[in-house]
Amino acid sequence: MHLYNLAAISSSTLDRAMQDAARVLATAGINTVCWHVLPDAPEAHTLHTSPPPTWRKNRQADSRSYLVTVIVPYVPVDYFPDALGYALPDAEVGVSAMIFFDRIEQFRASGEVDLPTLLGHAMAHEIGHVLLGTTEHSTAGIMKARWSKADFQGAGLKVMNFTTMQREEISRHRTLVAR
Repeated sequence: MHLYNLAAISSSTLDRAMQDAARVLATAGINTVCWHVLPDAPEAHTLHTSPPPTWRKNRQADSRSYLVTVIVPYVPVDYFPDALGYALPDAEVGVSAMIFFDRIEQFRASGEVDLPTLLGHAMAHEIGHVLLGTTEHSTAGIMKARWSKADFQGAGLKVMNFTTMQREEISRHRTLVAR
């Protein structure tokens, strides 16, 4: 995974967030998440402008062997209001997942969960969209569209993960990609 820290988050916070995201992803059988925190590069700024399709039945493997995750310092308030990030499951170039750091900081101000945990869960959520191949949300677990106070508490207790169905779908998708 290529991770671009355009928000200039401290290395200790980012390390803890990456560990948290890796722990959540491991609940879906993604046991090895290799993070390469890179300096700014053109792929960190390549974003599809049209919304991705929600699902393709004959999904093809991404031509890259890695995902690109970008943490941006801020986004306009009208850009996916209330979202902590955005995923592009079908991206073949450029950004696969984008995290909105200004919104992470706003939600963190509620005091429900610490910054690295919230950032890590937001990263796992957006990467989950890519692994699931969809922008759809669920009613439970890490892939919920809107997180409640109980969800934030679950994140802090490290119990907010992928559902059984999501784990099965990610496993099935990984098998498709490996062919």
